[in-house]
Amino acid sequence: MSSSTTPVKQAKPAAPAGSEKDPVRMIEKLETKTKAVNANNIARVANSQLTNADEKLHPLLSLKNGRTLEKFPDTSKALAKLSVTVVDAMLSALEADRTGNEMEKREKLRLQIGLKPNPA
Repeated sequence: MSSSTTPVKQAKPAAPAGSEKDPVRMIEKLETKTKAVNANNIARVANSQLTNADEKLHPLLSLKNGRTLEKFPDTSKALAKLSVTVVDAMLSALEADRTGNEMEKREKLRLQIGLKPNPA
């Protein structure tokens, strides 16, 4: 019998379950993000129809975990009372632009929520 000298390719070990390269985990993250984007678009449309600053907002979901944004304001009036740290965290969870001063960030969050821009 003759033995083969052709090297045998070794199979790559599967990525650990919590790994960023794990295809199942990557698909789950994409599904979470897609569901959040869809839910947020519906909430934005509903929020764009509000006519009073005291009407209840439809909350947005984090694109990172699919859960309601922490400290999401009940009304557009309550939006003005949020700290800039909370506004920044919400923009981050929505993967939105976070540049600018406090007023610009608040305006970006208003638009992300689906509200009309504040008149100048």
